[in-house]
Amino acid sequence: MFLCWACEGLSFENERVQGLIRTIFGDVELSDGPILAHEHLQIDLSHNKGEDNVLSLDEESVIIDDLRYVKDVYGLQAVADLSVPGGGRNPKILARISQQVGLHVICATGFYWDTVPDIAIKNSLAALRDIMIGEITRGIGETDLRCGTIKIGTDQTEPSGIFEKIFRAAAAASIMTGTSIVTHTTEPEQALWQLDVLEDAGVDLSHVLISHLHKMKNFTEILKVAERGAFIGIDQIGFKKGPTIEQVADIVVRAIDNGLSNQLILSSDIARKSRLRANGGVGYATSFSEFLPLLRQRGISETQINVMMSDNPRKIYCIRNDLTKVGIEQ
Repeated sequence: MFLCWACEGLSFENERVQGLIRTIFGDVELSDGPILAHEHLQIDLSHNKGEDNVLSLDEESVIIDDLRYVKDVYGLQAVADLSVPGGGRNPKILARISQQVGLHVICATGFYWDTVPDIAIKNSLAALRDIMIGEITRGIGETDLRCGTIKIGTDQTEPSGIFEKIFRAAAAASIMTGTSIVTHTTEPEQALWQLDVLEDAGVDLSHVLISHLHKMKNFTEILKVAERGAFIGIDQIGFKKGPTIEQVADIVVRAIDNGLSNQLILSSDIARKSRLRANGGVGYATSFSEFLPLLRQRGISETQINVMMSDNPRKIYCIRNDLTKVGIEQ
């Protein structure tokens, strides 16, 4: 039996119920309906990507209007904000957006990767683990707002020791809390390294989402990720860089033809002011209004679309309480 050495000395008393999703306000069981599984309602990447990559207090009202539109027109049930400390996360604004729109919001704990923040560099693996566990089980800072997933990533360089420390800390926190792990891949070829580290640390890879895999240059690399059991993020729909939206649709159809519909996650990764509806963009409706019609034109059924937009996000964000599958002694 595998024993997670990074979990030694911890007891976990927070009650978890299989199938519930931990939103910023608490655990809910969502009714059927679409979930945007990889978005940003607050983000600040101005330090390396310019001022357009900022969604802050100034954009709060237009983000609320944007999300209301998607909820009213397309029945949006929930959205995952995958910003983390060091990348502009603002839980209090997320809470207000959730209340104003009447929409469930999932907040992420974790550590940014480009550049890695000092807190992740200076602290031990165990300390990073405990920070993430605290934000999931007790609350963020002095609030009772909680996180429902763990977001980590790798930068454009070859993954090094600091990233392995963060990934193993995230693995320990995931195992102890039952929350999922979502990873950012700056280069999609990093996916297998990420899976190797997480699996070696004891994580059930069926509770891991690897993001941005539509950028894979070789489709067989997507199949390799799928074979490991992880979810496949096709989550930058509407980006000007990389494959066109038509090419991304072709990738999704090919993946479905290879039997991967149960592992596909679709989302638009809104992170720029210019993409909001108020600023002339398509906003958080992008997946629904721009992408799903392309899939329908290619013969993808409503049942398959529902699996990708509703069922799969629920699976990735559910809080799992069966620790025996990963060999943790309780």
